[in-house]
Amino acid sequence: MIKILGILDLLAAALLTGIALGIEIPTGVLIFIPACLFLKACVFISDPGSMADFIIVMLFVSNVFLTIPPWILFLGTAFLGVKGTMSLFA
Repeated sequence: MIKILGILDLLAAALLTGIALGIEIPTGVLIFIPACLFLKACVFISDPGSMADFIIVMLFVSNVFLTIPPWILFLGTAFLGVKGTMSLFA
């Protein structure tokens, strides 16, 4: 189960990278992946990593209304990438 959640983190990291690079991403993917990340954060609310998931979801949502600098998105990508990789190999 933890490996699946790690894959979700890696998918969200890839999505953030795509957004930062200006790649067109289908709207359904832009809704589905952050929604799954939000649900995961709600389920594991006592985990400190869940607070980071909430922040990443807020990045996704705020990116719809604001232009987020790419370096902030890359920072979120790096964090999610490390967190997802650690989940896969733990």
